[in-house]
Amino acid sequence: MLRRLALAAAALLATVSAWAGDLGFGYSPAPGPGENPAFIVTPSRAVRSLRVVIEAGGQTYEFNKSGVGAGQAARFEWRRDNSVTDATAWVQAEFTDSTTEEVKVPFSWSFGAPLKVDLSHASADVKARTLTVEVTAHVNDAEIIAYGAHKAKLDERRVPIGAGPGTIEVPWVGDPGDVVLLDIKLNGESAWAGFTYSPWFLDIPHDDVLFETNSDVIRASEEPKLQSTLKQLQDVLDKYGNVVPVKLYIAGCTDTQGDKASNRDLSRRRARSIARWLRSHGYSKPIYYHGFGEDLLAVPTADGVDEAANRRALYMVGANPPPAGSGVPSVGWTAL
Repeated sequence: MLRRLALAAAALLATVSAWAGDLGFGYSPAPGPGENPAFIVTPSRAVRSLRVVIEAGGQTYEFNKSGVGAGQAARFEWRRDNSVTDATAWVQAEFTDSTTEEVKVPFSWSFGAPLKVDLSHASADVKARTLTVEVTAHVNDAEIIAYGAHKAKLDERRVPIGAGPGTIEVPWVGDPGDVVLLDIKLNGESAWAGFTYSPWFLDIPHDDVLFETNSDVIRASEEPKLQSTLKQLQDVLDKYGNVVPVKLYIAGCTDTQGDKASNRDLSRRRARSIARWLRSHGYSKPIYYHGFGEDLLAVPTADGVDEAANRRALYMVGANPPPAGSGVPSVGWTAL
């Protein structure tokens, strides 16, 4: 029996490749001079026969291929027409175990100079509600979809950009407190580029672990506090884990008593102890930690002040490090 799956075009535009069942799909988003449009099928299991029908610009192109191995890419090209940049592929595969799969895949491309996005230094600003990225060409506008918990769609709109090449700012859509993932397509003069980014982060409320003076050892009497944190972290994974890769960030802090460098080291060791305890008690997602010492005071004090509120740790989760405007400076977090 044939299984018919419909893949959203936006998903393909954002990733340039996608999977449906046992079939992977890809295409050339910006064919160069003299290059034909192409559609690529990569099965995860061996295929006995593969039929691909491309509908583009009122024309139909049919391809048949047999004996495609698992992980082997089958490429299909058709005649270039610079006025046509959209197509639909109908894919029918019969696997060597006689099961079949049929998929409809809409996709788009552009001719001319490609528009590329550099996310290596991408940053989000909570207060300004903007995402900053680097692009290689002018961007006219952006199509943005905002997703919340459980990947519920919160908002979808097209916004003007009018900037580039270089650094551009993309506004968020949706309430910053609710947005977990942004799916963004940037449109240029003759090209586009898509990507996803998560500006989401969340503070985990908790009771602070109390350490003995100059110690990073977690006493047995303090472990119920971390057991409670474990439960909250699991609730976070249940709510957001299917939307973004959840990472935990633990920031250690101290009061202003003692030497500043020693306080920074002590706060780092305490944050690491908490991270190790959570890992050893079942938390399997990525954990990062950093010691801020007395540089991140909850209550500003003079030097040498014994302020209990400053002897704390912050637990934060997000797909990326805490963004600008979150109250936590940008630092080089250490992976556990």
